[in-house]
Amino acid sequence: MKIAGGFYREQCCMPAWDAMLGSGARAAMAVSTLSPGSSLHTYAGDCDRNAVGALKEQGIKLQIRQRPTGVVFSYFHPLSRPHIYPSPHEIVRQPAITVNGDAVLRFGFLEGEAIVEADRAVYDPQTWRNPVPFGANGSRVNVLAIVLNELELRSSTGLYDLKQAALQIIEKKNADVVVVKRGIWGATVYERSGLVMSIPAYRSSRIFKIGTGDVFSAIFAHFWAEKKLPPAEAADLASRAVAQYCSTGNLPIEPGGLDLFVPIHCGTSGTVLLWGETGSLGQRYTMEEARFVLKDLGVNVCCPVLDGCSSNTVSAVLILADGADEKTIKSIESELLSDLPIVVLQEKGMRCDELLKAPALAKASIIDDFTTATYAAAWAAVERRN
Repeated sequence: MKIAGGFYREQCCMPAWDAMLGSGARAAMAVSTLSPGSSLHTYAGDCDRNAVGALKEQGIKLQIRQRPTGVVFSYFHPLSRPHIYPSPHEIVRQPAITVNGDAVLRFGFLEGEAIVEADRAVYDPQTWRNPVPFGANGSRVNVLAIVLNELELRSSTGLYDLKQAALQIIEKKNADVVVVKRGIWGATVYERSGLVMSIPAYRSSRIFKIGTGDVFSAIFAHFWAEKKLPPAEAADLASRAVAQYCSTGNLPIEPGGLDLFVPIHCGTSGTVLLWGETGSLGQRYTMEEARFVLKDLGVNVCCPVLDGCSSNTVSAVLILADGADEKTIKSIESELLSDLPIVVLQEKGMRCDELLKAPALAKASIIDDFTTATYAAAWAAVERRN
């Protein structure tokens, strides 16, 4: 398989992460076991020489076009919006890359673009801001699949209804398949024939979100474009691969373990009761960020300390343990929480022994990672409403 995509440095504060990957390199790494000898077509500079060597050691063939500077994506946590350096409007555009092959995965770039000629191609535009249509740069393909998330789909069509938007993409962009990534809800596959298939998300022990979309597109492209499996079957394997990557943070994807993951059976959107203290800047930031992330994942949030709302209709609870004291414990014990799934975020080094002794928390899930805790609470909320 041939892959055209970015080769960028990624940094994250919490948890600590520093890697030279980007969409293209991550995709090539993801399929390096499934598709030995795959090639990556990308841009790189002299400063990227060591990272290029590491990719070659994985058996990945490289076709590199020079660029003057590197590109860095910096995250505070895996669900935060990245700071990009240099800023996108300062990045000097480079001449286009050309890629020809039977099966090609094309991502959007910051510093250039790929002109593709293929029998089967998968296109992941990687942006919701005026995504460029696949054929706008002269790319040609016999059978095209477009992979994008809900925001990208709605922004590119101006339509809120996902089915209508996907069908418009199929009709106007000459796509045969549209795969819509939907976060905790999994994905939905739309085919030109009219067939629509829902693909579940799969449960993972931890959630490392940086690059999950790259992994999904890579595994989907391998099984659909290269192995020619039906779109829904390829998307299901891609969803399982995302769970494997989230659990370990490791690449390549190991195909032998994909059947071990359990699907999330989502119902309608539930409500998460968000509980904690806001006495310090760090506590208030974490509370605000948790509320924002949960809403962005597609669940409702009741946060009495921020909104003064009632907790009568919640379906799951997320407790931020930082700063929890006797008053917090009494507040939790006064609520009828015993029959609800409860997640407690207790980050490493945080002491909250008294909180965890509360009878209401006897069956709570204690998680030390912010991203994993928010996903666990969101999944618990939507599963409970099934």
